[in-house]
Amino acid sequence: MEPLKEIYSTQWIQNLSFVVSQIDTKIKASDFQKKLMESPWKNYELKERINRIADTFLFFWNDPLVKIEPKLLELIKLLRKQGVGDFNFPYIFLNDIVVKSGIDDFESSMRILEKTTVFSSAEFAIRFYYINHFDKTVKQMEKWSNHKEPFVRRLASEGSRPILPWGIGIPAIKKQPEIHMNILENLWNDENEIVRRSVSNHLNDISKIEPDIVLNFCKNKFGVSESLDKNLKHALRGLLKKADVRALSFFQYDTKWMPGDFKLSLKKNKIKIGDSLEFHISFFNPSSKNIKIRIEYKIGFLLANGKLGQKVFQLGEKKLKSKENFEIHKKHSFKPITTRVYYPGKHSITIVINGNDCKTSQFDLLNG
Repeated sequence: MEPLKEIYSTQWIQNLSFVVSQIDTKIKASDFQKKLMESPWKNYELKERINRIADTFLFFWNDPLVKIEPKLLELIKLLRKQGVGDFNFPYIFLNDIVVKSGIDDFESSMRILEKTTVFSSAEFAIRFYYINHFDKTVKQMEKWSNHKEPFVRRLASEGSRPILPWGIGIPAIKKQPEIHMNILENLWNDENEIVRRSVSNHLNDISKIEPDIVLNFCKNKFGVSESLDKNLKHALRGLLKKADVRALSFFQYDTKWMPGDFKLSLKKNKIKIGDSLEFHISFFNPSSKNIKIRIEYKIGFLLANGKLGQKVFQLGEKKLKSKENFEIHKKHSFKPITTRVYYPGKHSITIVINGNDCKTSQFDLLNG
């Protein structure tokens, strides 16, 4: 699988350069492409490439934002005519052009971002305006939460998240994560799933800072529809993994229930990096009542400092009748991934049911 940065292929850049030459006849497509791909382009990672594309535009369009605006909108128009769809990640640099040329022109920036975000999300760009125009941006985002266009409504939630991956941090939002609750109230039951999903992620961010805010927000919102309940559950996923009793109670998970005759067995107690840990669990419901269970497992990963860092993985959910037996066989891969470094040594696996640790077993991870 190619690295994401390769979305900016030579062919893609050639097409972009051609479109630029169509809307600005002073620019030759070959000159634009040459400037954009100047060394060390090939060595650039994704963010650096996005930044280079924006800077290339501003090299040729060295003007205030209001003068760039018509060219920018015409560029989007021509790309759409070519069949390029909206909400298209590779064109996220358009929003960077707005920031770089218009950070001091708040009104013009908001007018343009309202349009560009439909074509490629401005969730990262808007955060620079929080840093430079905090109060104005808060008001603008609340206004956008009532916008007719779903991608603009999504921006109101996504761009204001306390912990947005890839986005610059906004200390003022982390200090007062409740500042955008009006936006979330407006959008939690939005007709568009992409908006609701953003609200769920925003709420999950807040739950890492002030869990009570999210628990109180969600507690009276269940039962409207199955899809909305799923969104609320997604918002509470972090608290569910932390075995928060209130979050678990929202979904009728009895935290006092314990399984009968619980067994955890590992196929091997020693595995190599690159292989999988195979485990089997079995138990039954000793209660005289039917029970709803949430089954997870925690892997205790050995860290570079010699301590264990735990990560929770979900095995599933099920309703068990009284005295009903349950068993499951699972493989957990230890193939190398970019987001985790595996260190050889003692690791652990813990089975969690309805927030309770049921049993822990240790295993050795060996060099492959």
